Amino acid sequence: MDPRSSLELNLMMISVIVLTGLTSQEHRHAHMESFYCVNVGHLPVSLHSSKVNDGICDCCDGSDEYDGEVKCPNACWEAGKVTRDKLKKKIDIYKEGVTIRKREVERAKQAIVKDKEELLKLKNNEKSLKGLVKKLKAHKEQIEKVEEKERLVKEKEEMMKMAVDGKSDDEQKESSSSTTLDSESNGPSDEPSVDQKDEYENTEGMPTDGSESTEGLLREELGRHVASRWTGEKTEHQVEEVSPNKYNHGGNNEIPESTDDKDHDNSDGVTIFNGPSWLEKIQDAAQNLFQAINFFPAPLDKLDANHVRKDYEDSTTRLSDIQERIASLTEKLKQDFGMEKEFYFFYDQCFETKQDKYVYKVCPFKDASQEEGYRKTQLGQWEKFENSYGSMLFSNGDGCWNGPGRSLKVKLRCGLKTELTDVNEPSRCEYVALMSTPVHCLEGKLEELERKLESMRSEQLQGGHDEL
Repeated sequence: MDPRSSLELNLMMISVIVLTGLTSQEHRHAHMESFYCVNVGHLPVSLHSSKVNDGICDCCDGSDEYDGEVKCPNACWEAGKVTRDKLKKKIDIYKEGVTIRKREVERAKQAIVKDKEELLKLKNNEKSLKGLVKKLKAHKEQIEKVEEKERLVKEKEEMMKMAVDGKSDDEQKESSSSTTLDSESNGPSDEPSVDQKDEYENTEGMPTDGSESTEGLLREELGRHVASRWTGEKTEHQVEEVSPNKYNHGGNNEIPESTDDKDHDNSDGVTIFNGPSWLEKIQDAAQNLFQAINFFPAPLDKLDANHVRKDYEDSTTRLSDIQERIASLTEKLKQDFGMEKEFYFFYDQCFETKQDKYVYKVCPFKDASQEEGYRKTQLGQWEKFENSYGSMLFSNGDGCWNGPGRSLKVKLRCGLKTELTDVNEPSRCEYVALMSTPVHCLEGKLEELERKLESMRSEQLQGGHDEL
């Protein structure tokens, strides 16, 4: 052995002596309650003083049985090899996990930029769409007003037609009755007497009782009356006033002047309607009058009206969807996703594990639950990250019987995939679970593990062992 190695070995032995105390006398005077095992080549541990010199080798290097009653071999090399192998595997997981984490962090940053851009675009679209919806709503309301006016006009037309038809039937009945009475009064004779003939000739061309002129006057008045009901104006402004001399009530024998369209009486005294009926004439006149004074607009295009309604409904639905998405993105972007936004993709995700008869479900940023068949128990609502993003806390869950509300703490550890494991209830209504995930594979922790492995290798070399 070279002098340098011998010196290092001597220093190590001195360190062991100082730390452990090689005499029981020193232990008794110091009243030590713990004993420190250096365990060169393995992991150091602390023992309770009651385990020192008890005949059992608790330290792998045998330093706890220093009174010589029991000879303990140094087994730290073999034990250390197992530990080092486990540490190497852990380091390998961390190395791969760190790579995955970096990739997730980069993806999260890009996703955040994309979501912020989408949010800005949605807000601009919302502003534009609000203006469009407002215009379409006003247009739709105008259409509804026009439709209501058209409905009222149509209703008035129906009422007018019913009134005119009823009046026409009454006049027809009166005319028929008058004709029958005239026939009965003339008697069965086909030829009138001389006196009767003279009387007829002397009065020809004059209304005998004013009924014929009255009938014409009634028709004209009815026309003016109906038009006035539609327009709400006085009749003299709508239909031409009947001329005072249109029907001659004087004593001359001239027949009243008539046109081709006017009605005339046959020899039996029955009124005959030539050409279009007087009802149609009234309706045509009224229609012309309404159009002249622009009483109602042109008929509404039903197809255009339906298009406006559909555009309004579609735009309103689209606006509602945009506002819902804006609220969702706003709520998402205000969350704490970690120092490097590494937990961004945990949002809107849930992780489950089944233990015995229960299914545990954890949804970061929302809630956690325990399910048994159709029964669901809330273990808590999302509260925050704890321990420098080393654990997630859910609180204010369903209350226990005569106890506090349930809560869940999820401890994070490095793993190559995200999965929920090992849910326990160490205290009443307080649950603890483990979750492995690549986003918790921290580069700083990897460096710490690598230093630890290097230290163990150095101790092996100092002990004269070489794994190679």
